[in-house]
Parts: sequence; structure tokens; C-alpha cells
Amino acid sequence: MRRLLLASLLLTACHDRPVDARFASPEATVETLLTAYDLADVPQEEIRARMAARARFTLLDRDTYEACFADLGAASLDEGLAGFVVGALAAGKDELEVEIDGEEARVSPRDGVEIALRQEDGAWRIVLRDSVPAEIRERIASVAAHADGRLRRGLPTIEN
Repeated sequence: MRRLLLASLLLTACHDRPVDARFASPEATVETLLTAYDLADVPQEEIRARMAARARFTLLDRDTYEACFADLGAASLDEGLAGFVVGALAAGKDELEVEIDGEEARVSPRDGVEIALRQEDGAWRIVLRDSVPAEIRERIASVAAHADGRLRRGLPTIEN
């Protein structure tokens, strides 16, 4: 990943406007997202073990996390979709395959999972709506709607 970040920095110099090096390539954006959770340097097997134990990952830099996405809103659904993306990328971070086609890219951490990115003004951002498979998006939407309903009624959610 470090070599890819260096390549991203070099690509940044090719744009008319300066591009934040954290988003200069799809690989740089993924590393930036994982860094927001302090997972960039954690071995993949440790991440998988934590996930199997249902451990939580702590977000250390909310502003950086939000900047990684093209379409992250304030809704619970968007947070759930972003959580899926973070988990998928973290669990497969050592096996990422990247395909770039013009201003669109796909980062695949495993078969059947493709995280979509779009380049705007030289910066690559994750597109949530195109990154989460429909069946998973539907399940996340159901959970988010249930949690939002409980909050509106003043009832505790799992988080509370």
C-alpha cells in the first residue's frame, strides 16, 4: 500500500489543481479510510479475528472518514452502508484488486464484492450506492428504519 501511496503522490503532480494525496488514487482512498479507523497497519488476519469476535472498530477521524465518500449523508442507512464498505475493505485489505476505467474504479476485496469509486477533480471517492449489493443494502435499510423508528418513539436502540 505504501508504494501505491507514493504513486498517488506522483499522479497528484499531473493535475492542474492540487489534489489531496489521501484521495489521489483508489488505493490511497482505501488506505485513508482504513487509517481513519487505525486499521491501515493492522494485519488482515487480526482484523478478521476481531470481526469474527464481533469486536467493534473505533473511528478516530470522523472528518477524514466522511471525506472518503462521494455520497455519505446523515441518514442511518448511509452509516450502515459505509460500515459494510469499511468491513469489506478491512477484511480483504491485503488482497485488493483495482480496476480503473476513466473516472470510475472498482476495488474488490474478495469475489462478489466491488467497491465503486468515482474521480471528481482528481480526487477518488467511494460511492456508497454502487458499492453495497442490493440484498445487503435492503437488510441494512430495514435495520436502519427499525432503529430510526425506535429513536422517534424515544425508545433505546442497540447502541444506547
